[in-house]
Order: sequence, then C-alpha cells, then structure tokens
Amino acid sequence: MLAFGREGHGFIIPILQKTICSTWDTSLICAKTGISEDDLMATTANLVRLYLKRRPQLLSVVTNGLCNYSALARRLQKEIFPGRKSEFTAIKAALLRLAREEQAKEKSWEKEVEKVLKNSSVEVRSNVSVVSSKGGIGVPVIATSNSKSGVMSVIDSSYSKQLRKKGLRTIDELSLIILCSPPELQDTPGCVSTILDAIAAEGINVLEFISCHTDTLMVVRNSDAVRIYEILVGLTGKKE
Repeated sequence: MLAFGREGHGFIIPILQKTICSTWDTSLICAKTGISEDDLMATTANLVRLYLKRRPQLLSVVTNGLCNYSALARRLQKEIFPGRKSEFTAIKAALLRLAREEQAKEKSWEKEVEKVLKNSSVEVRSNVSVVSSKGGIGVPVIATSNSKSGVMSVIDSSYSKQLRKKGLRTIDELSLIILCSPPELQDTPGCVSTILDAIAAEGINVLEFISCHTDTLMVVRNSDAVRIYEILVGLTGKKE
C-alpha cells in the first residue's frame, strides 16, 4: 500500500498496488483510485520504487549502477507516465535516490552476513544416502524432514541396501555438508541466500536443504562436495 501525505490527502489507497500491477496508465490509475493526477504525480518516486521492487533483476541493475539512468528513466516514463515528458527529471531523480538507498542497505546487510559467516565452521560427512518414506525406517537417522508428501531421511550409506530390500527408495553416493553458525544466524537475513547463490553460481544443485537451529545442512552429490566445501571455506574464511 502507498500512503499519500499531501495535506488533505492523508490516506491509504489499497487498490493502487493492484491497479498498477496490470497497468501503468496514469489516467486509468486515477479513475480506479479516485485520486487526482496532481496527487499521483507527487508520488512519482513511490511508483518508480514499486515498479522496480516488482522486477528484482532490474532493481539489482539499478542498485549496482550498471545501467544508464537517463535511458532507464525514459523507458519508465513511457511505461508509467505515457505522454508526460515532464516526468523525466522526477523519474531519473527517483532512480538515483533509490540506488543510493539500496546501496546503503546492501552494505549494511553484507556486513552482518559476513560477520555471521566468518564465525561459522564447515563440516563434511561422506557416504550418506537419502531415503524417502511415509514414516519411520528402522535405522539410525542423521537428519530428517517431514512434509505432506512424506519423510526424507539422511542416513549412513551402509544402511541403504537393507532399506532397498524393504522396498524403500534411496539415493546414494551423496555427501552431507554442515555449516555450524553462531546464534546471530537466526536474526540475520540474507545468510542462506548468500550461501545458495554462491553455490548456484557454480552450476551446482543442492539435493536436500535442512535447517536445524543454527546448523545448515546440505545434501549434495559426492562429485560436487569438494567444490561446495571450497565455496563455504571462502565464505567463512577458515578451514576445518
């Protein structure tokens, strides 16, 4: 929701976001929300911000200064304010201001994430398997997760053959990567995304992901374990 603070118009317009999801025609927005075009023009920065928030990749480009702000302002002018050339300056100013704000947030966010990761340690356990079942499996379990579709259990591979004989499906030749972090992990947004983004950037898929308090467990193929370990060592800055 966007708030309009101009004198005489201190109200919230819930329909505005829904309207601009499907159109950026200012005349239609005004017709559906009942606000004047003057008041809508006063919210140029809010509209630009919402437009970019709904397009994360474009927001990232703006935040990192990887775009031509004038060219982007002209593009947004056509999409948000068609036929209103006078809005170009306000849109470009909004883009520059948003970039500064997001850069400041990102720096603060990155510092907190880095602090948590630098105080984390990495452990690797090889020769594990993943078993899918509808309940208990009758062997020691390293880690487990439950969902509507059933139970996923991480076990030592030595039990895999025994469970297959019972008709259970297992995935073998896996490794368990464990990232042990300080309590601050639970209050620091961005830690998990930083880890997974770094792994995904290498074209590696995490087969299973489990969070247990301050421990982050990832089940990966044996062939990917060494590279993931190296990535996590790089993030934590230490070897175990």
